[in-house]
Amino acid sequence: MGAVVIYATLLLNGMVNVIQYKADTFNTYEECISYLQKYNLHINKTLEEHIHKKEKGATVLFIGCSEKNKFVKEGDLT
Repeated sequence: MGAVVIYATLLLNGMVNVIQYKADTFNTYEECISYLQKYNLHINKTLEEHIHKKEKGATVLFIGCSEKNKFVKEGDLT
């Protein structure tokens, strides 16, 4: 298993976007979920601050954990 990250999916202008929460990585899915549960309020607050500054009008669809290599990098589909 590769590095595990916390991510959020956002809906903005009819498009679904995925952003990574900070640069934190975890060795296991379980570590990530534990962190997500323990710091849930902080994660939600900082995500709302990010949305207010950079993604105005976005709706949070999901916050979760996944292996970092599962995400498509910008430009990979061109």
